[in-house]
Amino acid sequence: MPGLTGTAGLEGIRVVDFGHQIAGPVAALLLAEAGADVVHVDSPRTAAEPGPLDAYVNRSKRRLTLDLKRPSDRAVALDLVARADVLVENFRPGVMDRLGLGPGATRASNERLVYCSLPGFAGDDEKATLTAWEGVIQTAVAGYRPLSEHWDPSGRRRVRVQDPAAPLFSPITTASNFGALMGAVSVVMALIARERSGRGQLVAVPLAEAFAEAYSTMLGMRVYENPLMGDGHLLRDLTYECADGGMIDLSPYAKFVIPLLVAAGVAPEWERQGLIDVTTRGFSREHRDRAMAMFADLVRSRPAAWWDEVATRAEMPVSMVRTPAQWVASEHARLSGAVVTLDDPLAGPIVMPGRGFDLGRAPAAPRPRHLPDQDRDAVLAELREWHWAGKRAARGPAASGAGMSPARAGAPRPRPVDLPLEGHSVLDLSQAVAGPTAARVLADFGADVIKIGNPTPAVTDGIVGQLHRGKRTILLDARSGPGGRLVTDLIRDADVLVTNFTLKSQARYGIDHARTSVLNPGLVHCSITAYGHHGPWAHRRGYENQCNAATGMSWRYGARFGWTLYQPTPVNDADTGILGAYAAAVALFARLRDGAGQQVGASLVQGSTFHQAVHLVAEAQAASGGGPDALRNEYGATALTRFYQAKDGWFFLAAGKRDVDGLLRAVGLDATAEPGGTAEPGGTAEPGGTAEPGGTAEPGGTAEPGGDVETWRDPGGALAARLAARFAGEPAAHWVGRLVDAGIGAHHHVPIDDAVGYLHGRGVVYFERGPNGADVPRPGIGQWLSETPPVVGASPGPVGSQAVEILAGLGLSPAEMERLAADGVLCPPDRLPELKRLT
Repeated sequence: MPGLTGTAGLEGIRVVDFGHQIAGPVAALLLAEAGADVVHVDSPRTAAEPGPLDAYVNRSKRRLTLDLKRPSDRAVALDLVARADVLVENFRPGVMDRLGLGPGATRASNERLVYCSLPGFAGDDEKATLTAWEGVIQTAVAGYRPLSEHWDPSGRRRVRVQDPAAPLFSPITTASNFGALMGAVSVVMALIARERSGRGQLVAVPLAEAFAEAYSTMLGMRVYENPLMGDGHLLRDLTYECADGGMIDLSPYAKFVIPLLVAAGVAPEWERQGLIDVTTRGFSREHRDRAMAMFADLVRSRPAAWWDEVATRAEMPVSMVRTPAQWVASEHARLSGAVVTLDDPLAGPIVMPGRGFDLGRAPAAPRPRHLPDQDRDAVLAELREWHWAGKRAARGPAASGAGMSPARAGAPRPRPVDLPLEGHSVLDLSQAVAGPTAARVLADFGADVIKIGNPTPAVTDGIVGQLHRGKRTILLDARSGPGGRLVTDLIRDADVLVTNFTLKSQARYGIDHARTSVLNPGLVHCSITAYGHHGPWAHRRGYENQCNAATGMSWRYGARFGWTLYQPTPVNDADTGILGAYAAAVALFARLRDGAGQQVGASLVQGSTFHQAVHLVAEAQAASGGGPDALRNEYGATALTRFYQAKDGWFFLAAGKRDVDGLLRAVGLDATAEPGGTAEPGGTAEPGGTAEPGGTAEPGGTAEPGGDVETWRDPGGALAARLAARFAGEPAAHWVGRLVDAGIGAHHHVPIDDAVGYLHGRGVVYFERGPNGADVPRPGIGQWLSETPPVVGASPGPVGSQAVEILAGLGLSPAEMERLAADGVLCPPDRLPELKRLT
């Protein structure tokens, strides 16, 4: 924003990025695009064949190529780390230790270092030695679910697959994405803690454990009907086919459907038939069935673009279903910043995901990647200067202070810190899922969060689950004069405000950034929206499903099976909330140095674009119709990365083209060699960790194999058929054991209940008493920071239970609280409205 002054995000923070594939480089990219100076270290192999994803994950960074097995290059790496604030890597546990670059060695020489490790599985996990490709991780934690276990009511009925009970492969790299997000959040939290303690720490976020965030509010569900299909809903389907063969996605609340009926000129007739007022006693199941059939016919009478335009004018949560290509080509994607066009040095202009979050005082815009080793001279010159500065410092007090982060200037004396955000207060005015998720993440890291709810609850207020743990809650009519004044008092005292209203609604309620920044210049105003703050759709309302439709994410997953399909759980609400929390944490870090607040946030369209990044950037560089998602079927992306049915159940195979010979030997399809061996994929020290779908990061080997092996890219081709026939003859455990022994990625299909047990044992799922009295699993958060680990806060009970405590903190007397209750401004804890708990 013009005229803003102060520190830009992570300006002055030095990061060394040893990451490969997805999780590590994306975590480092999030830091880079928040203002950090990131040096990405390529291995000679990846430098020689960077792959299509490189244009995205290594943009906005500087680059240096080092062979870490060579002592001279390893010494350069150690120098880089010795002057760094942050190190990021996503190798298998033990790899960096063997190279002399593990957390013990590096932190011994740099006590301020925040060392971020993002392995597939934790070092003390029995799965730690597995080749942790994306598919292996997701299979281990029930990331791939049968169609019947998807929350999409329309997709469950209309998608056509060969076996609805089989795990359905998703192209979204969910484990890697959430690992990168939680890694970046944890790094910034560790930097905030370091400002007070003076010490760095180890941040270890296993991707399998970070996946718990992807379950969002759905973890405790076993009946996968849409939980929001309550009495206020006129419809039960969310997606509809239009006259031109296109589709729209909508929210089925009557209040959102009726404006569409008005626009189509049919509202009077619907009202005459008693199909408008869903709250009357006479509105029966037969009425709803008739309304659904009539509405489907109505939608089919006009093209999708007509409905999309009507929704835009009426500000209703409806979206035309777009393909990913249509989304990235749209005006709104460009103007909102959800996508950017960068002039890549190899591929030329590429449209790719933009910065996944918003900062009011944003650092430089994303810039095209540098080529491997492009910054060698500059980086080595800086290291030489750093060495000279160290020698000058050793000779006398006139040291320049090189190698110290700017945050140390005038820093207070170090003191112990329990949680990074202890002493920070957050006001949560958000609803539904994404906004409350952002505030909940801040609570996990120690913030005192006050959640304000509406005394007249909406159906979405029943989405409780883990969203409000660690918060204090109050039900207050913020639109009333007395309620608005109390909210103003809380804003004046807050460090962060979280809202997910549209910009127009924020202004109407007096909680927009323009007003709150006057009330509290140091406030970090975190605004979670559907479509962002800029562009022609900025004023539109929307939920997860509409934004997935608008960006092509639901089309990507389901269209090839006959209908659009949402991911099994609301991963976009979850990742958008975390992106918002990340932006707030970056702003709080900047505020420690300059005292200034700013507006930050994230949008659902940014979140769904982020989830599709690996495909969008590959498709932008491929021939028309190409890319790693082109041949995917319900079982997987290639013959080497897909589910296979063994004699007693399903298992996932994860291999690259380099592994073909070893794979065939391991399963007995090549009689010339015995299975076995322990080499890591590609014969290198690099673990799988976070491979792109279809093994697209595998550089390809020295010769193209012959025969049906040439069909390895096709999950339904000749090689896949030969492997399927072979695997059908023995139990899954037999094949998984042989493949793992051969150093090839594999894991048996894990049902959700077993995954819950595994993650509970890892400490990232907990149980609490649910609305029906049964113990319900909830996603937690791991003890991922060695010195200031986040905590799973206590459940606040029914929303509104802490009203007396909160208002007493503002100086109100019991008599004043009673007057507020009598006037309908406040719901006291002993008079809370009955709320239908959905999760």
